[in-house]
Amino acid sequence: MPIGQDYEPVSTSDLESSRISYDSSSTLADLNDLDDLDFLAEKSFLRRPASCLGSLSTALRTNCTWLIHSILLLTSFTLFVLSWALQSSTVRHVQQYSAWSPAAGVVRYDAIRYNVTTKSNKFVGAGPEVDQAWRGISYDMGDQWVPKSALPKLDESSSLLVNHPRTGEEGYRVGMEVFHQLHCINLLRRVTYKEYYEPLGGEFAKGPEALQKHTDHCLEILRLNTQCNADIGLFTFYLVEGDPLAWPQLNSRHVCRNFEGVRQWALENSVGNMELLG
Repeated sequence: MPIGQDYEPVSTSDLESSRISYDSSSTLADLNDLDDLDFLAEKSFLRRPASCLGSLSTALRTNCTWLIHSILLLTSFTLFVLSWALQSSTVRHVQQYSAWSPAAGVVRYDAIRYNVTTKSNKFVGAGPEVDQAWRGISYDMGDQWVPKSALPKLDESSSLLVNHPRTGEEGYRVGMEVFHQLHCINLLRRVTYKEYYEPLGGEFAKGPEALQKHTDHCLEILRLNTQCNADIGLFTFYLVEGDPLAWPQLNSRHVCRNFEGVRQWALENSVGNMELLG
């Protein structure tokens, strides 16, 4: 082609013919037109990024799914380890700072706020419903059983031999301090409602002197226990209009052992009561 001569325009039919020729040929040697290169890009090169994007999207979805599963698995495992470590730490704490007890493993600690309101309190007053509430946290647990190997840990030389209620294994009858202490508190409650309970007998049937000795015994048990535990929690004070004295705010926060867990353990290891409820 002479220099300076313009290219001749390519007709639509020529373009179509070229495209048809491309479709039927496996070589690019004769593709000399720009339109043919555009057509090549349209038919081939533009398809490859779309395919890559699709593969990438699929891979990302797959990887994200595995990532989510891995995070959930790791979270579950972490919570399990923390739970195990916390329980192990609690058991060690109880074993280190409490008298030996087979119930150490069920101890849990709860942060609670005391409610010292006596109105509509099922443990306050006198009557069958109140007595039933107190039975549920003291008398109904009865005494417990421990194997013979446990007696030296109690620093005792002997105790009443009994058979385990389920396995029949011979061991020793023991009691849990918490239920004895609650028994003593319940006795003091009954004494304060003497007019109701005296006609019913029970502790009152043995006469005033025996009742006084029992009451003094319980007061001493509760004194010793209170000093033993030495609750160092704090309470605040508030003023009442017209009263120059400050009043204690006793609805304070405490960290307490979960009583229900201990109670359930006592029921599961109970060998019954040694005496009838008076």
